[in-house]
Amino acid sequence: MHRLNSAQQFKFQKKQKGVALFVSLVFLLILSVLGVSSMNDTIMQGKMASAIQDGNVALQGAETALRVAEDAIEDFASTSGFTAIGPLYTQGSAPDPFAATTWTGNASREAGVVAGQADQPRYFIELAGTVVDLGGDGGVSEVGNGYGASGGSGDIKTFRIVARGTGGTGISQRIVESFYGKRL
Repeated sequence: MHRLNSAQQFKFQKKQKGVALFVSLVFLLILSVLGVSSMNDTIMQGKMASAIQDGNVALQGAETALRVAEDAIEDFASTSGFTAIGPLYTQGSAPDPFAATTWTGNASREAGVVAGQADQPRYFIELAGTVVDLGGDGGVSEVGNGYGASGGSGDIKTFRIVARGTGGTGISQRIVESFYGKRL
């Protein structure tokens, strides 16, 4: 068997320590890259969850404004308050719901205070027309005391409600459109 002398042993150990250090550094670099990419994924998932929550808050605000508008319609005795300048519009005169100016000033009406909203939910109502009562032949009157129904005779006025809510950050918004009928 061949034995190494002390000079050869020292040279061999010196080489081995350098290789071990290099392997350790490469391994540490790989772990660091994996850790940074995991952190990026976690941060991205947190942002996505926050955006989804913000969108849900905006939708809840828009739905609240929609219900407030429906309650307002139930209080109408006539359509005499509808004009071309809002927030109660005559047929065909409603503004663009995607224009920022629609949701400020007198173009729309605030629905009240809703917690968590950057801007309070707003709505406008457009007179959409008249539905003729078919008098028991399967028409609208057959629904009875359903959604938006009231007793009495006469035609049913329909209303287009457009409501908007924003999330807590003000970045997300939801716009909801609904049609509502009432016998006047």
